[in-house]
Amino acid sequence: MALQTFIDTNSDRYFPNDTTSLLRVGNTQEYLLQTIEGILRGYPPKLPWASPYGRVYRGLFLGPTPLAYFFLLLSEKQPNLIINGKTPFEWCQAYLNLGQETIPLLFTDTCGITNEYLAYNSVLACASKEIQYAQKVTSALRNLDAPPGHCERMNGRAGALYLLRMIRKFLPSLTEEIKRVTRILIEQILTQEPWTWGDAKRQYYGTVHGDIGIITQIIISEPSYAPQLEAKLSLILELQEENGNWPVVPEKKSFGLIHFCHGAPGIIVSLLAIREYFPLLHQRIDIAIERGRGLIWEKGLLKKEPNICHGITGNALALVGSERGHFLEHATPQKIREGIEAGIFINGDDPFGLLWGAAGRAWVWMNWQIDKGKCIPYTDV
Repeated sequence: MALQTFIDTNSDRYFPNDTTSLLRVGNTQEYLLQTIEGILRGYPPKLPWASPYGRVYRGLFLGPTPLAYFFLLLSEKQPNLIINGKTPFEWCQAYLNLGQETIPLLFTDTCGITNEYLAYNSVLACASKEIQYAQKVTSALRNLDAPPGHCERMNGRAGALYLLRMIRKFLPSLTEEIKRVTRILIEQILTQEPWTWGDAKRQYYGTVHGDIGIITQIIISEPSYAPQLEAKLSLILELQEENGNWPVVPEKKSFGLIHFCHGAPGIIVSLLAIREYFPLLHQRIDIAIERGRGLIWEKGLLKKEPNICHGITGNALALVGSERGHFLEHATPQKIREGIEAGIFINGDDPFGLLWGAAGRAWVWMNWQIDKGKCIPYTDV
């Protein structure tokens, strides 16, 4: 997810938004089913794992575990739905049975949502309601053997905060234990300011590796830290550019990136999620959201195959009402097929996964009307 992954020589990353006739969202249940059927064809729960990355299991990022998590959430919404002969929960169990239990706890490069041991045991605990799996996670995080600078969401402690909230939701009996571990991680994060990521020790501002992602995970996990982080959030608001975007790094460069990972969409989703905890910043937050939405509306129909991280689907979550519907209707299964065939869309890196592919789109179709900055696996719990 490093910056260099996204910077290319083509500055035209979006196609024009024709607003003469706004598109309206069609049958979202049908879109959901079509998307799920595509996942089951492309990434069926069997070995060898069909990902273009091979058997690379990276927590909620790559591999079968994020698909198990999606089907677990679908089982909450539509428990009696039958897809290719199985219920969502049965599909969840199938995706949890692909060898993830053999992957050890390693913190050499990640302790966030990309750590397979932590993510797998978190999802397994939530699906089985068995405390023993949750305690594998809390024990590992209570005695965390990871570099102190691992703070961001994808690979660091902020991502671990998300996993703890997930467990707390499904296993409320562990709330007090979760709170204790949460506070340990937050205190560790706060001692590492300014937060940096990667071998270059560079500071970022976005949701994936940056300040807003860390602040958001801390505040949603433990709102009492809001006063300590108010000045830091105020600085992020000051950094908004004239066009409504935000810089990726402190050199005040946005690189034209307008997507969830770096840029206005992810920061707006974050602000929506944490706004209530910063009453003194409400007016500035509202102004920033309005300005950012204007930019997304103009330049947010991205050419990348629609997905949460780098595409229309994630950008739509920063919008509301008819504007969100207009964006999402550009990301239906049919529109994607037509767009790829016509060369409007560029094929995604992980076509069926949660963050880069179809599983993320399926989650959005399942929750397309939610507000207050909800996004998986970020602010949905």
